[in-house]
Amino acid sequence: MFRKIGVISILIGMSAALYAQQAAANKAASSSPSKTNATPAWMKKMWPNLPAEQNPAAVARGKGLFESNCSFCHGTDATGGNGGPDLIRSVLVNHDVKGNLIGPTVHNGRPGKGMPAFNNFSDAQINDLVAFLHQTNRNDRVRFNYKILNVDVGNAAAGKVYFQAHCAQCHSSTGDLAGIAKKYDPGALQQLWLDPAPVMKADGTLPPKTVTVVLPSGKKLSGTLQHTDEFDVAFYDANGYHSVPIESGMSVIVYNPLAPHQQLLRHLTDTDMHDVTTYLETLK
Repeated sequence: MFRKIGVISILIGMSAALYAQQAAANKAASSSPSKTNATPAWMKKMWPNLPAEQNPAAVARGKGLFESNCSFCHGTDATGGNGGPDLIRSVLVNHDVKGNLIGPTVHNGRPGKGMPAFNNFSDAQINDLVAFLHQTNRNDRVRFNYKILNVDVGNAAAGKVYFQAHCAQCHSSTGDLAGIAKKYDPGALQQLWLDPAPVMKADGTLPPKTVTVVLPSGKKLSGTLQHTDEFDVAFYDANGYHSVPIESGMSVIVYNPLAPHQQLLRHLTDTDMHDVTTYLETLK
């Protein structure tokens, strides 16, 4: 029995639905300054003890204080260092409320664990440390909240050459991709061309996989794939639904329209990636 199955989709990075949801939340926050520190209800359901957004100035002060006093043991990003544990995933930080656990620990130290007491820190300094740890904890959990900056830093001319060599057989800069840079910011645009499946699925435009079945007699049947496994293959064609038992001498050839994008990942370099994104950013 011979079967040729299309490349399995590779999902990269952020979910398009979550990306859109977070973008909407950010937009709402920016239009209502008084609510910028509020945590949306849907985020509270996902992370019941998620810290609120902290004051940026306090976070910056706390980061400086942490780096000069704590980073040797706990690392500059508080995720563990030279003998000190990861604080961002620690039970103490995750259950701290406005410094009620972090404050006493910093003031008194943990002699049995090798942590000295920092009883010279003021309450204001403790508050800044708490803000830094809580904001870092929040950022570590809400990964799709990260902003992807400066991805369009490549060479647009080189990106156009790559596009014409690898993408132009399916896409056109004056056709389906005309004006695409107006629809997506650089980070989302790069994610889209690397792996379009999440965005297209969210938009309801995900192209279906097709299948061609070659029977032992040589007869070919083709249609839109519904299901295939080691026992049978199911698909729709102009005559309706078909479920064909797989037998010896039969070929099942599945075609995934998004496979070319996934195959590019096998040899795509960072330079190619940024060049193409920079070129696509010119399509406005």
